[in-house]
This record gives sequence, C-alpha cells and structure tokens, in this order.
Amino acid sequence: MSARTPLATPLSIAADFDAHHAARQPLPLLRLVAAYAAETRMEIRAALRSPGFAIPFIVVPLAVYLMFGVVMAGPALAESKFGPALADYLFCGFSVLAVSMPGIFTSALLAAEREGRVLQLKRALPAPPGAVIVAKLLMSMFISGLALALVLIAALLFGKLTASATQLIIICVTLLIGSLPFTAIGLLLGSWCSASAAPAWGNLLFLPMMWLSGLFIPLPAALEPWVVIWPTFHLNQLALGLAGIEPFSFIDPAIAGAVLLALGVLCGGLAVRRLARVG
Repeated sequence: MSARTPLATPLSIAADFDAHHAARQPLPLLRLVAAYAAETRMEIRAALRSPGFAIPFIVVPLAVYLMFGVVMAGPALAESKFGPALADYLFCGFSVLAVSMPGIFTSALLAAEREGRVLQLKRALPAPPGAVIVAKLLMSMFISGLALALVLIAALLFGKLTASATQLIIICVTLLIGSLPFTAIGLLLGSWCSASAAPAWGNLLFLPMMWLSGLFIPLPAALEPWVVIWPTFHLNQLALGLAGIEPFSFIDPAIAGAVLLALGVLCGGLAVRRLARVG
C-alpha cells in the first residue's frame, strides 16, 4: 500500500501562501499599461452603450450653446461693453459646462456598480488595483472631449470667436485636464450614494455650480462675491487666464489651478478611501 499524503495543516498553508506571495513579481510595464488600457476601453464602451449617460452629456452642451451662446446672445455681442470678445467668454463658459457634466454624473455609474457588486467582482480579478479609478477618469475625459469638440465646431461656425487658434488650443487642453477634479467629485458622490439617489445628488450640486458661477448670465451684486466657492468658476478662470483673454480674467490662474488641484486630490482621496473600505 502507498503511503498516505499528509493532510495540510494551517501552518503549512500559511507557509505555502507566504512562499507564493514572495515569489510574485510586479507586472512588466508594458503589461501594466495594457491592463489599464483594457479597463479604460471597457469603461468607454460601457459609457457609450448607456444612452442615458453618453448621449445627454455629448449633445446637451451643444444644444444649450447654440440656443443661449449663439442665437440669444447675438444682440448682446453688439451691445456689450466687452464688444465681440464676449463671444470668447461665452464659448469658454459653455465649454466648462461640456467638460464638467460627465465627471459629476459618473457618480451614477459608480453607484450602480457598487450596488450590483461589480466592484467586488473586479477586485477579485487579476487586475491592477487602481485600474477602475483610472479607467473612470479617462472615460470621463473622453466623453468630455467629444462634447467639447462639438461645442468648439459650433463656435467656429456660428460663434463669431475672436480668440486665436493658439488661444483656443490652450483653452481646450486646459478644460480637458481640468475635467478631472469634477470626475473626482463624481467618484466621491458615487462612493457614498445609492444608484437611485446619485443622479439627484449630482443635479443638486451641478445646477447651482453652473448657474451661480457667473459663466453665462450676469449675477446680482449680492451673489458676485460668492462665485469663488464654485469649481466651475475656477476652471473658467484658469482656461481664460492661461489663454491670455485678459478682459475676463478676474483672478490669478495660479490660484484657480491650486484650488482645482486641491479639490481633485481631496475628493479623489476620499473616494478611493471609501471604495477601499466598503467597496
């Protein structure tokens, strides 16, 4: 008779696990990049296949800009004390709308994945630990880029812009990068809210943020000092300041950039901490 295989003991299991863990090597850089790219590609596909997410955030900024920034603003461009340069300010304001919407409402996607335990499943897969967060950031930036491109095309065709090509490139690049803090806000909302409540909380934050930051309409004198509390105001000022559109630069771009950076780090850090603890 053959000898029996000895049963595994807790100590032997622990020793085998430690040896296996010690033998693991970090992924090569190319495989790591490929893993992040694959997760990002899946996030973009999922967003584009969700009509309730992608279509409104791509089309609505264009429609709003054509209605308020082109049709209704036509007489104001001739009568404004800023002259034709007001068209550049309106373009930048509605572009801020285009790049901030997808980030804020990423909360709905994240909350739905949390409730469906999709995040727990992804944590069990052999994927880099930060792939989910990075993929959502890049997905939101991609959707923001599509919306911004449509607004830019409409502005070039109908908006009577006075900014140079270099200034427009600076504005667009700044706005795309500046969309990341808004995605961090959305991730924070999605890490706390339920799937049914996330859109409501997103609207409760997004609508005052847009209309009370002075991007589109003149504000009452009592509200003007409070525009500095809204991140949309700082993104608008950062883009205008870096592009050198001085008539509408009200604060130092360095201050606006520092506010957005601090907001992104704070909200992103809190979201990651929350997701790591409760999933």
